[in-house]
Amino acid sequence: MGDFHLAQANISTGLWPFDHWRMRGFASRVDPINELAHQAPGFVWRPTSERMMEDLRRLGRDPMLEAFNLSVWESVESLWAFTFGGIHLEAVQRSAKWFDPATALDVMWWVPAGYQPTTEEGLAKLDLVRREGPTPEGFTFQRRFPAPEPL
Repeated sequence: MGDFHLAQANISTGLWPFDHWRMRGFASRVDPINELAHQAPGFVWRPTSERMMEDLRRLGRDPMLEAFNLSVWESVESLWAFTFGGIHLEAVQRSAKWFDPATALDVMWWVPAGYQPTTEEGLAKLDLVRREGPTPEGFTFQRRFPAPEPL
């Protein structure tokens, strides 16, 4: 997609800690879904799960209760195809069994190609969309904004 890629972050709070037996259905899908993301058309990059968990701990958050994900894709369309297809779609459809729907939030934003956003940046973008709704600086599937024009 040229000069810009699409960064995305999402977060949701579990109804139980991730090592609770009621969360097995979610926990058992994490690694296979991440592996499929890495192989998906349009996937660019994501930090390791371990890195994101370390970052959440460092920031005073609970990585055993908050599911946080950060990744970069070539386009909104490639992220959409992965998110709403296959095993990931199945997990999305079952998410109310594992997560408090009131806490589910996602955000997307454009980054220069090759840029790797940080956990802090993803959390700040989530806060932005929570406070202000979709804007060109942080938007959602429901209200999208185009990539900036190349300089």
